[in-house]
Amino acid sequence: MRKSNQYGFLFLIFLLMMTGCAGKKEAPGEGIRERADRAFDELRREEGQEKAFPKEDRGGAIRPSDQSDKEQRDTVEVKRGKRPDWVDGESIQYPPSQYLTGVGYAPDRKSAEDKARAEIAKIFYSKIDSRTRSYQDYLQTTSKGKARTEETVSIDEITKVSTQKVLSGVRISNVYQDTGQESLFYALAVLDRDQSAMILRDKIQELDQGIEGLQIRAEGEEDMLAKIKFLKQSIQNYVLREAYDAELRIVSRSGTGISPLIHFTEIKSRLESILLRDFFIGISVTGSRAGEIQEALIQGLNQQGFSISEDLTKAHVLVRGAVEIKALERGTPEWKYVQWRAHFDMVDRKGGSVFGSVSKTGRQGHVSLQQAENRAVRKIREALTTEITGKMRQYIFSQ
Repeated sequence: MRKSNQYGFLFLIFLLMMTGCAGKKEAPGEGIRERADRAFDELRREEGQEKAFPKEDRGGAIRPSDQSDKEQRDTVEVKRGKRPDWVDGESIQYPPSQYLTGVGYAPDRKSAEDKARAEIAKIFYSKIDSRTRSYQDYLQTTSKGKARTEETVSIDEITKVSTQKVLSGVRISNVYQDTGQESLFYALAVLDRDQSAMILRDKIQELDQGIEGLQIRAEGEEDMLAKIKFLKQSIQNYVLREAYDAELRIVSRSGTGISPLIHFTEIKSRLESILLRDFFIGISVTGSRAGEIQEALIQGLNQQGFSISEDLTKAHVLVRGAVEIKALERGTPEWKYVQWRAHFDMVDRKGGSVFGSVSKTGRQGHVSLQQAENRAVRKIREALTTEITGKMRQYIFSQ
């Protein structure tokens, strides 16, 4: 599987429930334009060729062309005189049935060309944002007796990966200079619908095959952690696939995409089943106020959609640690202090390896030792729960 197809963000973990389509939300225009500019900065290519497709390395990443910006601009002659049709309306040379077009204007040529490209990019960013952001509502699960948890996929990264691929086919076809009072440059950016559709169909089919392969691997995997990671990777690729499909619907003359081989609901159902019924975390805490600290960790992990086993021998991953709270000699009759420290290890029970550790120390004060200790317990619970659940999530869902 190519690296470019494995985003999510770096991603979005993936405790997933698809409950229906979320409302569409347009991305802010300025944000879209900035991302378009960044995408084009990374996509130097030979604009003088009709098929200006991206070059890919072995990992699938788009490599910039060796051609400089100046050389690219020199391939298109600046025309003056009669105002061309595309400046104020549709281009006769590049009809909308065959091309997507964007017009940009500015006092200098480079800015005009960048704005023209950004006009095309804006179409894609808006549509993909609307399509993929709806998954933020799907990427959540409600467990019986547990709080809802949500993890967000890096939508910007997914948008960037998918859109760079199709935008590599954008080229500047015409440049016009109005030599009147304002002396503005106008640039026409064009994207061939059929060429782009061919690229996108190939990428979608490749992702579909990869998703199917990951499902097969997950089915045959006995290790629960490996099984979860395969399913998580499937979901990352599925969201990327949906971004490509949204683009295909834009460039395709028919306005249609490609139906997936495996639907999102199938993948999320398998992952939900494993997380709720087959994968368990064990928690062992010793020392001061151990019961309260352990209960806080259980609640925190429950809220992330994980199941806790009281029987540590059945746990796939173990959280074990010790807490110490002791009174400090310093202080006054009116104010007492306690010192606290906590250390926890996270262990993969299959191999016995420690994959994460958390150490915290602190001091709390109050009018009595009991109240100072209560403050310390609240602080420990807060500090440990956030960091331990974060490390647990990262390990379980890491690539």
